[in-house]
Amino acid sequence: MILYAGDYENMLNDSLIQKLSWLEEEFSFFFNFKKRKCSQKDRDLANQIIKNTTESINSSESDRMKELLIDTLKSIKSIYPELF
Repeated sequence: MILYAGDYENMLNDSLIQKLSWLEEEFSFFFNFKKRKCSQKDRDLANQIIKNTTESINSSESDRMKELLIDTLKSIKSIYPELF
């Protein structure tokens, strides 16, 4: 089976979207019930989740993918500002 550049980019986009959805779900799971009363341990966990996720995203991916990541992080920060 031959993959064309467009197919590969679509696969990368889908993979990134799945990772970003997972990231938002993890924050909801771990921190939604703790809004306004987060400990340092919670902030450390949040930062570690973000670090691991961003490191798993290839730095050579497209600018659009990086924009999606930044938008997701901004969204998370707006919902859970006490973790940042």
